[in-house]
Amino acid sequence: MKKANGVYRLQIIKEVAIRKQLEGSSDPMANHIHQLLESRSADPHSEETQLFSGNHYDDQAGGWVSNFWNAK
Repeated sequence: MKKANGVYRLQIIKEVAIRKQLEGSSDPMANHIHQLLESRSADPHSEETQLFSGNHYDDQAGGWVSNFWNAK
């Protein structure tokens, strides 16, 4: 297994430290926001299933695209 580069390793260490800090937190709002972010990152296709007014997610374009661009 290759050794991860320093920036990646520091990012992992930071994420673990933040997670440990939040686990010990008694702030209900911080815990709720953390749970929302974790559930969002657990669903990789969440962006593709959402629709916004007049927009849709296009994987080929790499992001959100107006529905009116296809209209002629």
